Amino acid sequence: MAKKSLKTILITGSEGFAGSHLTKVLHETLYKVYCTCRPLAATKREGCIPLDILNHEMAKDVILTYKPDIVVHLAAVTSVGKSLRDPVRTYNTNVIGTVNLIEACRALDRYIRFIHMSSSEVYGGGKNCNESADVILRNPIAVSKYAAELVVQHTSVKGLEFVILRPFSHTGPGQSDDFVLPTIAKQIAEIEQNKRPPLLELGNIEVVREFNNISDIVNAYQFAIEKCKPGELYNISSGQGHSVADALGIFRKLSKVEFEVKVSSAKLRKDDIQMLVGDGKKFTKCTGWKATIPFKKTIEDLLNFWRAKI
Repeated sequence: MAKKSLKTILITGSEGFAGSHLTKVLHETLYKVYCTCRPLAATKREGCIPLDILNHEMAKDVILTYKPDIVVHLAAVTSVGKSLRDPVRTYNTNVIGTVNLIEACRALDRYIRFIHMSSSEVYGGGKNCNESADVILRNPIAVSKYAAELVVQHTSVKGLEFVILRPFSHTGPGQSDDFVLPTIAKQIAEIEQNKRPPLLELGNIEVVREFNNISDIVNAYQFAIEKCKPGELYNISSGQGHSVADALGIFRKLSKVEFEVKVSSAKLRKDDIQMLVGDGKKFTKCTGWKATIPFKKTIEDLLNFWRAKI
């Protein structure tokens, strides 16, 4: 999507899963793109600006130095599993990090469009969840992301126009194997190369999520940057749910080897959300976006990524 005039975008968390995909897409536009990432990661990534969002002064210095017209805030803890193992880090990163970034924008003292990435986890489960659905906070991701939404909504920063996005689950090449579909793909790739026995160890395979393709999701983010109304909250949702068991059926057809599946009690979560599928009509009406990549293609991309990586 070309712009008539050159505007600057600053992306936090550009080293992450969604951030790395979005960065590639935006570099093909007429935006001037500034990518930030954690200081340690910045030493390994050419052209990446070091930014620790837990360091208020560093955040302020980065915003004042690069003077972005648009901030896309992706830096966050997003794995439910990680959030349960380390809730302190989750709350600090997702809440205090957002506060620091908002306050850094205050120091710039001019118009900034702030795209804040929340999470569908705030709904706590359900089908056809739209933006007016009840908020039910079941894990540290949900609590921290909803708290960050409140921070953004109630900021008094002059000139800051915010858009809050609640993307439903998505996956693809580069996603951590802390997430269920990448861990399946990784284990199958290891079995194919005789690096593990033909047995997958998983948690609840009956849970239903959207598992949207990351390419569709970053296209939605690009639409949001350009078209979403300031002060509004939008779901990014295909409205199509798939169980992990459905995914396993596709993986079996694509796999070069046969394998068994074992449900491991160590991988079961006490408060696991059985179904989380959204309603994205508001976003689609505003932007024209819709998910286009078939679920099978998403599974195939994941498996090929891990085959190359193992």
